[in-house]
Amino acid sequence: EIGLSSKEKFDVMTIGDSFSEQGKLGWKNYLAATGTSVLHVDRFISGSNPIQTLVSLVNSGFFDHIKPEFVVVQSIERDFNTRATSLDFAAKMDLNALTEKIEKHKSSSPNYDLQFFSDATLKMPLNNFQFSYTDKPIFSNTHQVKTTRRDLFSNSPDQLLFYKHDLQKMGAKNDSLKTLSSIDAIGQLSEMLAQLDVELIVLVSPDKFDLYYPFVADQSKFETPTFFATYEGADKAYVNVDTYRIFSEKMGEQKDIYYYDDTHWSPVGGKIVVNEVLRLMNQ
Repeated sequence: EIGLSSKEKFDVMTIGDSFSEQGKLGWKNYLAATGTSVLHVDRFISGSNPIQTLVSLVNSGFFDHIKPEFVVVQSIERDFNTRATSLDFAAKMDLNALTEKIEKHKSSSPNYDLQFFSDATLKMPLNNFQFSYTDKPIFSNTHQVKTTRRDLFSNSPDQLLFYKHDLQKMGAKNDSLKTLSSIDAIGQLSEMLAQLDVELIVLVSPDKFDLYYPFVADQSKFETPTFFATYEGADKAYVNVDTYRIFSEKMGEQKDIYYYDDTHWSPVGGKIVVNEVLRLMNQ
């Protein structure tokens, strides 16, 4: 909603994946509600790799027009290493093409209406039947496992639902050398922004399975997630939001940090993130 013909100042610019969207319930909206001036880079601009998009914006003179004090770049854990270790630090973006893309963009609301005559009519009862003997039915994107606690979500379920890619991408997540290489790459991006008098804050959104893994009843079925043991313990040349540690500490105090039936954090988790980002900005 802003042009690039004049200089605009903001407290913070946010860019990320689906965890940085979520409409009115998004963490960026709660951040703006504190009185912080927030410029958000919408998903149709940030694309599949918001970290790379940020690099391209830095190289294109974008920050000659847009002057945030901070940039928060957010990425889901399962894609963080893949995104950070594939960066092209020479990439640029055509700002004229960007402006044209923004002007032509038309937002649309997803259609969640369920048609009776559809494959979902067959898949739903089949999936529910298969959940009785497997944690992931053939046609499902979702795993369902028993938990050791019933106070993690509202209505006290004894199950955890999580997205299949939380497991499928475990190899890339658990690769400690890739994680350390990612930290170095983000440090290089931080230095590029520092030369423009912009401070980088990095927000890695924990995969739901990894965050709730300590409460999975039968852990023997799964590889132990180790990404955050490496990531949060390593030295970094940028400001980091220790989301995994903070969420883990809050788990006994607050329910519904993540949605029960979704892969994303809920408004509860979003507000926890906002409080920590504000603390880091003020610090």
